[in-house]
Amino acid sequence: MQKGSSGYGFNLHSEKSRPGQFVRAVDDCSPAQQAGLKPQDKILQVNGVSVKDMQHSEVVAAIKAGGEETSLLVVDAETEEFFKMCDVLPTEEHLSGALPEPKRAAEQEEVAAEVKPKVSVSSSASSASSNASLQGPGSSEPPPQVEPPAPADILGLSLSLAQVKERARQKRSGKKAPTMNWSKRNELFGNL
Repeated sequence: MQKGSSGYGFNLHSEKSRPGQFVRAVDDCSPAQQAGLKPQDKILQVNGVSVKDMQHSEVVAAIKAGGEETSLLVVDAETEEFFKMCDVLPTEEHLSGALPEPKRAAEQEEVAAEVKPKVSVSSSASSASSNASLQGPGSSEPPPQVEPPAPADILGLSLSLAQVKERARQKRSGKKAPTMNWSKRNELFGNL
């Protein structure tokens, strides 16, 4: 982002309840607005250096140290939450590379697969079958192999962050109830 005649055109602030430095306001027609900064974006890096443990004054000094040009890595609240679920700190590599998978869901699936083997028994005594073999302590067979994960394209992991956000918005908008006239609603509930 190139510095304009009146600076970069955004203000920083920090909150005691949330760690980190956030964009408070973005001036109209400023370099910050042209670069896509929005209020409440969290600043993660300045000129390739993490600002995770920096104080407000240190972040401002790092921005000023860039001279007439600075590079910022920022995330919005939704993106930050996604990376928290993945237990990953966002970096510049995530801008063009694949997005990580949320850890919690993957860990839960692994735990469920290990703890609860699926066993099915037929009603006739002569034919019993199971999907997971229960072995004694002296068994020499290796445990069953876990199926390899599905390709990233099928799961949608190769999508850009903007595409992922758009899909989420579409899902939310599809779940909304249709709008209804208040008088019609009152009539329907009055008949009950």
